[in-house]
Amino acid sequence: MTVNQGQMPHVYAPEVQGRRERLGVRFLIVANGSFLAAMIFTWFYLRNLNTNDAWIPKGVHTFSVASGWSAGAGLILAGIFHAIGVQNKSLRQITAPLVLIVLIVGAYLEWHQMAHMPFIAQDPNSRPFYNGAYASSWVIMAGTRMFAYLISTFIALGLVIRSYRTSIDPVLEEWRQKTAGSWFTWVTIAGILSAITISFK
Repeated sequence: MTVNQGQMPHVYAPEVQGRRERLGVRFLIVANGSFLAAMIFTWFYLRNLNTNDAWIPKGVHTFSVASGWSAGAGLILAGIFHAIGVQNKSLRQITAPLVLIVLIVGAYLEWHQMAHMPFIAQDPNSRPFYNGAYASSWVIMAGTRMFAYLISTFIALGLVIRSYRTSIDPVLEEWRQKTAGSWFTWVTIAGILSAITISFK
Protein backbone atom coordinates (compact mmCIF):
# COMPACT_ATOMS: atom_id res chain seq x y z
CA MET A 1 0.00 0.00 0.00
CA THR A 2 1.37 3.39 -0.97
CA VAL A 3 1.53 6.10 1.67
CA ASN A 4 1.51 9.60 0.21
CA GLN A 5 3.98 11.93 1.86
CA GLY A 6 3.64 15.34 0.29
CA GLN A 7 4.95 15.12 -3.26
CA MET A 8 6.86 11.87 -2.81
CA PRO A 9 4.92 8.56 -2.73
CA HIS A 10 6.40 5.86 -0.49
CA VAL A 11 5.48 2.21 -0.33
CA TYR A 12 5.96 2.03 3.43
CA ALA A 13 4.74 4.15 6.32
CA PRO A 14 7.23 6.74 7.62
CA GLU A 15 7.88 4.76 10.81
CA VAL A 16 8.70 1.60 8.84
CA GLN A 17 10.95 3.49 6.44
CA GLY A 18 12.68 5.23 9.35
CA ARG A 19 13.34 2.00 11.23
CA ARG A 20 14.85 0.39 8.14
CA GLU A 21 17.16 3.35 7.52
CA ARG A 22 18.22 3.33 11.16
CA LEU A 23 19.00 -0.38 11.00
CA GLY A 24 21.19 0.16 7.94
CA VAL A 25 23.14 2.93 9.67
CA ARG A 26 23.58 0.79 12.77
CA PHE A 27 25.05 -2.01 10.67
CA LEU A 28 27.46 0.53 9.16
CA ILE A 29 28.43 1.76 12.63
CA VAL A 30 29.10 -1.80 13.81
CA ALA A 31 31.24 -2.55 10.75
CA ASN A 32 33.19 0.70 11.01
CA GLY A 33 33.56 0.34 14.76
CA SER A 34 34.89 -3.20 14.43
CA PHE A 35 37.54 -2.05 11.97
CA LEU A 36 38.56 0.91 14.14
CA ALA A 37 38.78 -1.34 17.22
CA ALA A 38 41.02 -3.72 15.30
CA MET A 39 43.25 -0.83 14.23
CA ILE A 40 43.53 0.51 17.77
CA PHE A 41 44.49 -2.95 19.01
CA THR A 42 47.05 -3.29 16.20
CA TRP A 43 48.50 0.14 16.97
CA PHE A 44 49.21 -0.63 20.62
CA TYR A 45 50.25 -4.23 19.95
CA LEU A 46 52.90 -3.22 17.41
CA ARG A 47 53.96 -0.26 19.53
CA ASN A 48 54.55 -2.43 22.59
CA LEU A 49 56.10 -5.27 20.58
CA ASN A 50 58.57 -2.98 18.78
CA THR A 51 60.69 -5.83 17.43
CA ASN A 52 64.18 -4.61 16.46
CA ASP A 53 62.99 -1.02 16.98
CA ALA A 54 60.73 -1.43 13.95
CA TRP A 55 57.91 0.69 15.40
CA ILE A 56 59.74 3.94 14.67
CA PRO A 57 63.14 3.19 13.15
CA LYS A 58 66.01 5.48 14.00
CA GLY A 59 65.91 8.76 12.11
CA VAL A 60 62.26 8.45 11.04
CA HIS A 61 60.10 11.52 11.56
CA THR A 62 56.55 11.33 12.89
CA PHE A 63 53.49 13.55 13.11
CA SER A 64 52.97 15.73 16.16
CA VAL A 65 50.34 14.91 18.76
CA ALA A 66 48.32 17.96 17.71
CA SER A 67 48.08 16.70 14.12
CA GLY A 68 45.79 13.84 15.14
CA TRP A 69 43.42 16.20 16.90
CA SER A 70 43.42 18.73 14.05
CA ALA A 71 42.55 15.99 11.53
CA GLY A 72 39.80 14.57 13.74
CA ALA A 73 38.36 17.94 14.80
CA GLY A 74 35.99 18.03 11.81
CA LEU A 75 34.32 14.79 12.90
CA ILE A 76 34.01 15.97 16.49
CA LEU A 77 32.57 19.38 15.59
CA ALA A 78 30.18 17.85 13.06
CA GLY A 79 28.71 15.66 15.77
CA ILE A 80 28.29 18.62 18.11
CA PHE A 81 26.62 20.85 15.50
CA HIS A 82 24.28 18.09 14.36
CA ALA A 83 23.24 17.38 17.96
CA ILE A 84 22.34 21.05 18.36
CA GLY A 85 20.22 20.88 15.21
CA VAL A 86 18.40 17.75 16.40
CA GLN A 87 17.57 19.39 19.73
CA ASN A 88 16.49 22.72 18.19
CA LYS A 89 14.55 22.45 14.91
CA SER A 90 14.64 26.20 14.32
CA LEU A 91 18.44 26.08 14.00
CA ARG A 92 18.62 23.28 11.41
CA GLN A 93 19.01 25.62 8.45
CA ILE A 94 22.10 26.97 10.24
CA THR A 95 23.56 23.80 11.76
CA ALA A 96 23.13 21.65 8.63
CA PRO A 97 25.44 23.84 6.47
CA LEU A 98 27.87 24.18 9.41
CA VAL A 99 28.13 20.40 9.66
CA LEU A 100 28.86 20.16 5.94
CA ILE A 101 31.47 22.94 6.07
CA VAL A 102 33.43 21.52 9.02
CA LEU A 103 33.43 18.09 7.36
CA ILE A 104 34.81 19.48 4.12
CA VAL A 105 37.51 21.41 6.00
CA GLY A 106 38.31 18.35 8.12
CA ALA A 107 38.55 16.11 5.05
CA TYR A 108 40.94 18.61 3.46
CA LEU A 109 43.15 18.64 6.57
CA GLU A 110 43.16 14.85 6.59
CA TRP A 111 44.07 14.74 2.91
CA HIS A 112 46.81 17.34 3.44
CA GLN A 113 48.41 15.20 6.13
CA MET A 114 48.19 12.12 3.92
CA ALA A 115 49.88 14.04 1.11
CA HIS A 116 52.75 15.19 3.36
CA MET A 117 53.65 12.10 5.37
CA PRO A 118 57.11 12.58 6.96
CA PHE A 119 57.95 8.89 7.24
CA ILE A 120 58.10 7.91 3.55
CA ALA A 121 61.53 6.57 2.58
CA GLN A 122 62.99 5.24 -0.67
CA ASP A 123 64.68 1.96 -1.41
CA PRO A 124 67.87 1.69 -3.54
CA ASN A 125 65.67 1.70 -6.66
CA SER A 126 64.04 5.00 -5.60
CA ARG A 127 60.73 3.31 -4.86
CA PRO A 128 58.87 4.87 -1.90
CA PHE A 129 57.82 2.81 1.10
CA TYR A 130 56.45 3.41 4.59
CA ASN A 131 59.38 3.24 6.98
CA GLY A 132 58.32 1.42 10.15
CA ALA A 133 55.24 -0.09 11.76
CA TYR A 134 54.17 3.33 13.03
CA ALA A 135 54.03 4.62 9.46
CA SER A 136 51.96 1.70 8.17
CA SER A 137 49.56 1.88 11.11
CA TRP A 138 49.18 5.65 10.73
CA VAL A 139 48.29 5.32 7.05
CA ILE A 140 45.51 2.82 7.75
CA MET A 141 44.23 4.91 10.66
CA ALA A 142 44.15 7.98 8.41
CA GLY A 143 42.29 5.98 5.78
CA THR A 144 39.72 5.02 8.41
CA ARG A 145 39.17 8.68 9.27
CA MET A 146 38.94 9.63 5.61
CA PHE A 147 36.25 6.98 5.09
CA ALA A 148 34.31 8.52 8.00
CA TYR A 149 34.69 11.96 6.42
CA LEU A 150 33.40 10.78 3.03
CA ILE A 151 30.33 9.01 4.45
CA SER A 152 29.60 11.89 6.83
CA THR A 153 29.89 14.47 4.05
CA PHE A 154 27.43 12.51 1.93
CA ILE A 155 24.95 12.37 4.82
CA ALA A 156 25.48 16.05 5.67
CA LEU A 157 24.86 17.10 2.07
CA GLY A 158 21.54 15.26 2.12
CA LEU A 159 20.57 16.98 5.37
CA VAL A 160 21.42 20.40 3.92
CA ILE A 161 19.22 19.77 0.89
CA ARG A 162 16.36 18.51 3.04
CA SER A 163 16.61 21.44 5.46
CA TYR A 164 15.50 23.79 2.67
CA ARG A 165 12.66 21.63 1.36
CA THR A 166 9.09 22.30 2.43
CA SER A 167 7.25 19.15 1.28
CA ILE A 168 8.78 16.65 3.70
CA ASP A 169 6.90 14.27 5.92
CA PRO A 170 7.64 15.49 9.48
CA VAL A 171 7.61 11.98 10.97
CA LEU A 172 10.08 10.61 8.42
CA GLU A 173 12.24 13.72 8.78
CA GLU A 174 12.53 13.20 12.54
CA TRP A 175 13.50 9.59 11.95
CA ARG A 176 16.20 10.67 9.50
CA GLN A 177 17.54 13.36 11.80
CA LYS A 178 17.86 10.87 14.65
CA THR A 179 19.34 8.23 12.33
CA ALA A 180 21.94 10.72 11.12
CA GLY A 181 22.47 11.62 14.76
CA SER A 182 23.44 8.02 15.50
CA TRP A 183 26.10 8.17 12.79
CA PHE A 184 27.44 11.58 13.85
CA THR A 185 27.58 10.47 17.48
CA TRP A 186 29.65 7.50 16.39
CA VAL A 187 32.08 9.51 14.23
CA THR A 188 32.54 11.96 17.12
CA ILE A 189 33.57 9.05 19.34
CA ALA A 190 35.70 7.59 16.54
CA GLY A 191 37.44 10.92 15.97
CA ILE A 192 38.32 11.18 19.67
CA LEU A 193 39.48 7.55 19.89
CA SER A 194 41.67 7.80 16.79
CA ALA A 195 43.21 11.09 17.97
CA ILE A 196 44.01 9.61 21.38
CA THR A 197 45.47 6.47 19.79
CA ILE A 198 47.87 8.19 17.42
CA SER A 199 48.98 10.46 20.25
CA PHE A 200 50.92 7.46 21.55
CA LYS A 201 54.07 7.21 19.45
